[in-house]
Amino acid sequence: MGIFPDSPTGLFRKTVFSRRTALAASLYIRAPHPKTEIRPERSAIERVLSAGWVGQQKIHGHRAQIHISADGSKAPLVYNRQGNPHQKSLTPEMVRELRRLFAPTSDWNAIDAEWIKPEGKIYVFDYLKQDGVVLSRLPYTARFGLLPTHFISPYFQVLPLITSVEKCLDVLESRSEHIEGLVFKSPSTVGFADTSIVRCRKAGVRDGAKV
Repeated sequence: MGIFPDSPTGLFRKTVFSRRTALAASLYIRAPHPKTEIRPERSAIERVLSAGWVGQQKIHGHRAQIHISADGSKAPLVYNRQGNPHQKSLTPEMVRELRRLFAPTSDWNAIDAEWIKPEGKIYVFDYLKQDGVVLSRLPYTARFGLLPTHFISPYFQVLPLITSVEKCLDVLESRSEHIEGLVFKSPSTVGFADTSIVRCRKAGVRDGAKV
């Protein structure tokens, strides 16, 4: 009999400090969130693009960090902005499409997205983990380059990068209720620092709501 008979190895035993809940198979990753913003004006956009940053539409939905297992019997994990599981589940059709487009060859992949739940549409904008490796050593453009982009899907879309002032202004003039504005991302900052991203809201929009 071991030192601690209630331990499988005879070396350890449970105490009141022992973890009582199992960790998720693929843990939430703290992804970048913009803390600063620029004005929705041509001059401001020209400055950030001339510094080498890239733009992307800012979709107003529910933030969804989706983890996909190489094991098809394991359901995807979908975390909200706070790192908690979404109460709403992906439909079986969405799960099949998710696996078709983003399944890893081993372990887990993780993508970051905005989920417009009433429409069943998910807009993917970042790649956070590939085959079990968190991509924190890569800058944003390198992570984006790993995403599949040439596909047609009724449920998923990868948001393209925008590098021209005119296209950025077109986004800011959009009347779509789901387009909040733009985000600009550093092409060289490694990892998921909040300083690697800035926001540019459409005129009259604050915190995802019109004012």
